[in-house]
Amino acid sequence: MSSLGTVLRKEREKQGRTLKEVSDALNIKTAYLEALEKDSYDDIPGVVFVKGFTRNYGNYLGLDGAALVQQYKGAFAATVPQPDVRPAAVQHTPQKPKKDGKKRTKQGKWPEITIIAGIVICLLLIIWILV
Repeated sequence: MSSLGTVLRKEREKQGRTLKEVSDALNIKTAYLEALEKDSYDDIPGVVFVKGFTRNYGNYLGLDGAALVQQYKGAFAATVPQPDVRPAAVQHTPQKPKKDGKKRTKQGKWPEITIIAGIVICLLLIIWILV
């Protein structure tokens, strides 16, 4: 059975299309199309891009893009070991005991000072109006 890249390249050449023409039509870099045709999947940023480019390229050439992706998945899954999936361990961190008393905030004493200043200004305004 021919490799995925060989199938794509042969079909493109059979239709008389250039990589530049396909690249312009699909908005995929020529370098990525070349990597697909050479089965150099490491030159493409990620598996998701390989699948998408393969599907679009195959559909553009009139091939079954979904079948090509399945062919890629079959070949790729056989060559790359899959990691074991284990549930993440939950770590419990001991909490510090809460202190009794007033909790100090980052604002400091500015809210209290502002309220006192407002009351003083109001009292001075009332005295000024009454005099």
